[in-house]
Amino acid sequence: MATATAIPPKKPDPDAHNRREIITTIKGPITERLTTLIPALAAFPDPYASVLASPELLHACMQLIRTRRDHFQEFLVDASGAPVTEDDRPLRCERSLDQIISMVVRSGAKAYGITRFVPTEAPKTPVKTEPKTLLEKLSSLVSGKWSEAEIPKQKPTQADHFYNAIKDYLDYDWQVPLIPYFAELPVKLIRELGRGLTTLRTPEGIAALADIGRHSIDQAKRIMSDAMMREMLDTQPLAAKGIAFLGKERYDFLHGAVYDKMGERFWEMCVDCDRLEAMEVQNAKDLEQMASHLHILSADSINHIIRFLQFSQIPIFLEVGSEKLGQEKFAEIFGSPGNKKLTKMFCEKISLSKLDLDDPDADLRRKLPDIFNAYLRAPADFERGL
Repeated sequence: MATATAIPPKKPDPDAHNRREIITTIKGPITERLTTLIPALAAFPDPYASVLASPELLHACMQLIRTRRDHFQEFLVDASGAPVTEDDRPLRCERSLDQIISMVVRSGAKAYGITRFVPTEAPKTPVKTEPKTLLEKLSSLVSGKWSEAEIPKQKPTQADHFYNAIKDYLDYDWQVPLIPYFAELPVKLIRELGRGLTTLRTPEGIAALADIGRHSIDQAKRIMSDAMMREMLDTQPLAAKGIAFLGKERYDFLHGAVYDKMGERFWEMCVDCDRLEAMEVQNAKDLEQMASHLHILSADSINHIIRFLQFSQIPIFLEVGSEKLGQEKFAEIFGSPGNKKLTKMFCEKISLSKLDLDDPDADLRRKLPDIFNAYLRAPADFERGL
């Protein structure tokens, strides 16, 4: 007689155990500590669930843990009990604080999705009556005699669809206040964006994407290769409007002229349709000279630079200008919307400079710092032409 083979006991999953421990700690001691620091949380019947479902509250609590770390240090220790002060170092649970925050961000999105998409009023339980029709009798038999595994699973809700589409792209605490805005995007668009969702860092950016519309996304798909479309969505989804504005022929021209020099900054350049319109009348060689800064320059800056500067002067002007002014001030003057008057003044001054005929470019590089330093010393006087 054959003997039954003993099934070895299932080995415990350390990761699953650690995850349960993390959730238990957050629901218990961490929530209790937060309640002592934010007494208003005690008014909620379930402070943990209430905080998790409110992006505003959840973000505030996350910030409190980061800024008042001393109140939570007893939980932030390694396997030996030593304090862990870096957010990317493993704790006793073998996960870092950054990884735990990612877990909480995703849990927060799930909880918010339920409150956003699931009706708050539960359906009334019908009064049980004897089944009258064959369909009612069958329903009664299935619910009473068959196991749950054999009953058809409940269809995913809109909250499930939202969470399943977005969960793999939620990792950072700065995303928490944006969860309500993400929830208003079509699930299909969230899936299309993929990692590109993490490039949308403000409500205004999300609203701008929604304003672009399906037409621009579809138009961009028809214009670009699949690889370029994926790179654009991953890098700067708002560029879809600019690609649709350009059309196939002009996109191919610009991509061929400057993409190799710009890389992923090419997509940032394509966000501004006014900039793209100004570039339409320029030749490829001039645009190549500006490639390092095309993602910053406004339409007016492009026009003035090409109008007043010699071909070889363009990269010198952009390099020295951004170095002397600093990236922030340079973008304030020459970016969008920029300062049209100052942009023109800088370009005119350079065009009127008397340069050494033997090596005009080297002489320009020597003199340009004085022009930018004159502005930095007295911006108002410089703008008045003094």
